Amino acid sequence: MTERTSRRGFLRGLAALPLIGGGVALTGRPTAAAVPITGGMMATYVAWLHYELRAVAEASFGDRRFIPAINPGSGWHDFGRWREEGIAAQRRAPVILSAAGVPLTSAEADEQWGGPLA
Repeated sequence: MTERTSRRGFLRGLAALPLIGGGVALTGRPTAAAVPITGGMMATYVAWLHYELRAVAEASFGDRRFIPAINPGSGWHDFGRWREEGIAAQRRAPVILSAAGVPLTSAEADEQWGGPLA
């Protein structure tokens, strides 16, 4: 098992992220991270979400394009408040990327997609 995918590597990466609203504990529920949201991070997050979705849908349902609709996740976002939902999703990005062991961004991604977002 490589350091990147090992439990120790996961915990080391998570412990290095300054979390807000929780901590590195089995009962912690971090909701944001004390890192700037950048265009490169959003590009990384969107790409990771895309490929994660395809992998899970293929493994679970045999179709990379299938999105099940009758479940708690399908109604979680409030489509009447799409702008606010998007901002909240951006703020979750570093926590989710870190939990999955994905680098938050890279110099190349920030150069291509932009630095800190307002």
